[in-house]
Amino acid sequence: MNVKLSVLTAGVLFFTGQLAFAQDSTKTQPVKEQKIEEVVVLGYSKTITKKNSAVASNTVADVFLENRPTTNVLTTLQGAAPGVLMNGGSGSPGSAKFSLLIRGTSSINGNTDALIVIDDVPSNASEYRNLNPNDIESMTVLKDAAATAIYGNRGANGVVVIRTKRGRFNSGFKVSYTGMTGMSLRPLDKYRLANTSQYLDIMRDYGLGPGTSSYDTALAGQAAGIDTDWKNVFFKPELYQSHDVAISAGGSTVNSYTSFGYMEQGGAVPTTDFKRFTVRSNIQAKSKDEKLTVNSQIGLAFSRRNELFEETSTAIRNNSVQNPLLGVLQGLPYLAPGVYANGTDLFNTIGTNFNNGNNIYVLENLLTKGNLPNFVDQVSITGNLGASYSITKNFSLNNKLGVDYRQGDRISGRAPWSYLAQATRGANTYTGNETQTTTRDLSINNVVSVGYNGQSGEHTLDATASLEYNKVYYRTTTRNQNGLDPRTYVPGSGTGYVPFDGTNYLPTVGASRITAGTLGYFLTTNYDYAGKYGFSGTIRRDASYRFIGDNQWATYWSVAGRWNIDKESFMEGSTFSNLKLRASYGTNGNQNILAGNPGANPLLTASTIVRDQYTTPTGYGNVLGSGFGYGNPTVQWEDVAQANIGLDFTLLNNKLEGTLDVYNKVTTNLFSSIPVSGVSGTYSVSGNNGKMTNKGIELGLRYNVINKNDIRFSIFANGSYNDNKINDYTINGDPEPGTTTTIAGRQLFEWFVYKYAGVNKSNGNLLFYTKDGGVTEKPDVSDAQYLEVSTVPKYAGSFGFESSYKGFFFDALFTFQKGVKKFDNALYWLANPVGLGSNAVGSGNLSTDLLDAWNPQNPNSDTPSLRATNWDYTADSDYFVKDASFLKIRSATIGYQLNKEMLRNMPITGLRIYVQAENIFTWTKWRGFDPEPLVGSSLSIYPNPRMYTLGVKVDF
Repeated sequence: MNVKLSVLTAGVLFFTGQLAFAQDSTKTQPVKEQKIEEVVVLGYSKTITKKNSAVASNTVADVFLENRPTTNVLTTLQGAAPGVLMNGGSGSPGSAKFSLLIRGTSSINGNTDALIVIDDVPSNASEYRNLNPNDIESMTVLKDAAATAIYGNRGANGVVVIRTKRGRFNSGFKVSYTGMTGMSLRPLDKYRLANTSQYLDIMRDYGLGPGTSSYDTALAGQAAGIDTDWKNVFFKPELYQSHDVAISAGGSTVNSYTSFGYMEQGGAVPTTDFKRFTVRSNIQAKSKDEKLTVNSQIGLAFSRRNELFEETSTAIRNNSVQNPLLGVLQGLPYLAPGVYANGTDLFNTIGTNFNNGNNIYVLENLLTKGNLPNFVDQVSITGNLGASYSITKNFSLNNKLGVDYRQGDRISGRAPWSYLAQATRGANTYTGNETQTTTRDLSINNVVSVGYNGQSGEHTLDATASLEYNKVYYRTTTRNQNGLDPRTYVPGSGTGYVPFDGTNYLPTVGASRITAGTLGYFLTTNYDYAGKYGFSGTIRRDASYRFIGDNQWATYWSVAGRWNIDKESFMEGSTFSNLKLRASYGTNGNQNILAGNPGANPLLTASTIVRDQYTTPTGYGNVLGSGFGYGNPTVQWEDVAQANIGLDFTLLNNKLEGTLDVYNKVTTNLFSSIPVSGVSGTYSVSGNNGKMTNKGIELGLRYNVINKNDIRFSIFANGSYNDNKINDYTINGDPEPGTTTTIAGRQLFEWFVYKYAGVNKSNGNLLFYTKDGGVTEKPDVSDAQYLEVSTVPKYAGSFGFESSYKGFFFDALFTFQKGVKKFDNALYWLANPVGLGSNAVGSGNLSTDLLDAWNPQNPNSDTPSLRATNWDYTADSDYFVKDASFLKIRSATIGYQLNKEMLRNMPITGLRIYVQAENIFTWTKWRGFDPEPLVGSSLSIYPNPRMYTLGVKVDF
């Protein structure tokens, strides 16, 4: 929702030059005050006043940005605007896993995240852990084609424009300090894990008793008083702290903003944490005649991130000895922690036998600091240099050069003393391995433009012609050492490497390089008549290195119009102070047709799809093999066309503000697999295949209930509905039950399953609906049905309030999502007695749900018999497909702002003290740690933490 901003740091504001009068409480004379008017930041150094804007956009309000303990600034966008779906895919500190969808999912296999533009330069990054949130001045969300067509080849998924803080001319010298400290805690789950006594009851119900090794072990544990909650063993409260110093100064022709920041956040899971140092310098200068303006923004950052292997490896998601997010739930309560001193002791005792719950001891060893090192050091340098020269009164020449350099050094491996190293030693004297990987990513972006702005009577016209060049240079090198000497090995230092002896300890190396680029030229125009009517248009021609021939270039465009109804004579005396109707239609192209891994540059994927590829892959034992991949020279852009109608309004003496939008977004030429005959040597090739539609409605409201000098209270709410449908799509074969599908005529990622019908009261087996409405214990493929719900929510939004009274302030933000279901993998093993194989009981912990299982004495139970013969069908049914809708207290802040009168004898000009809480509580039917991530199943999901912080801001 677009809202009137009350403080300058909340957004980019222009002064209209008109004069208003405000009463100063310390003087009897009125003082002159310049009226502030909100503007829409479009990027490419282009802005437009809100009243003259014909685009669908939202300025992110203060309550979403201020006082938030975030490592990734984009996470503050959750609920920030209608139509924006921001979900943290991982709560691991500094994680690059997130989903940022604007108006639904516009691609099946391509990058669907919105484009991020920082200080007028489009970013090629897909992670923003090194961007300090306290350096952000404003964030604007651009949604319709009228706003995004200017970004042509990358604007198809919407755009978020970020501007960092800057100094102000004639403002003097100012210093401020902002600090936060607090705790990070894991969220609570609802799996109801069994304690030792309850687990013994489940064993007895299952039919285990004395003489069974697992039962006897459990009984011995009970006798010894062992009742371990492994979540408390592994998940510990961790420290969060951040410290930022900002310095600004401004003279008549030069101003500057400089900041220094440090933050660190511990992870709820052992061996995970994040630390970051940042430095920023923003400078603006102008000539005395104001014809020449120059600005530069430089950001430097260094971060270190210790992370789990599961963060980047999907291969261990279901591995309970390497994935703590799964293994911690399965730890048997009758086993005591800390039994084994080290990996050698553990290996000598259990060998490779993970039965009877030994996997929890392996996990305990792996989560000991230093045993499984996996950390990334990242250096990032961003620099922008812009200049504008007014050739005449109406014509100007502009140039903006942006450079973004990122270098990441990852150290990962197995320490020689760890259990995994010992278990894979074989006959070698030395064991363990280490991999060092260095990636370098340099992006260069330059936009040169010439602009015209003129006015004749009530007619105003501005037009800009621009040329944009974007180049990316990427390189990665990898070194792997097998065989480490435990006496001298230190992770990442290069010490302890055992020399090659002719047979063992052979190191390996690898390297790759990609050069990518795009080119575009475009024209934008805006026309206004008397402040009542306005029209705008954009046409852009783009080229991408991904495509060849006639498909290398594509043209995109948009048109938009507005009618300021409140300016009409028939509106005089109405309750509306602002009433504007908007309409737009346009197209965008998505060249990022194949999504990359979290944190990867999206411009680097699908670099070889148009050419046949001969490869020499490395096989087992480092033996080289040969491979071949078909290219498709006809691959082209995914095209997105969008129509939008919107209404902006302010009424009731400026108390109620709102915006309403209805849109229809159509994606054609979807990139996916195209079925081909097997005689060609393959059953599919990559190409353009299909069409998809997103239709929706968005509403944002803000009501200023009280707005007086010493008391203010405002409430706000926004929400959106998005209806997704695949119109045309060709697949090879039929969908399998128990999966999410991509089928023409259905929504994207819709569940296709056997529908659970309850418990057979006569024998305790599970029942499932047949295609004709009957029930059966053994459904077949023809009985599978669509659930008409997917893994992407249909409804999303937020609501909250902002309040202040005589220096005290209290703000709260609630976010919600509805119409989404996911497969609860963890519950599949915890509430399924055969979920881990032929005998899950005795192998891992279980939910107390099973205590109420069907038996002849409990025939009316809703839980099937522990000995039901058809538990395996639950993997393909909706038995464990659960509602992931939620309402969450996202943020709450309470504090006190000391006024100038109270500080008149102190060397400070402002003092703000507050307490903030994040992710406080969630109302949801989802039983796992966090229903938020947009995934199909709950495996390997690092939960977003609860955080409680104490903050202070001091101005000097």
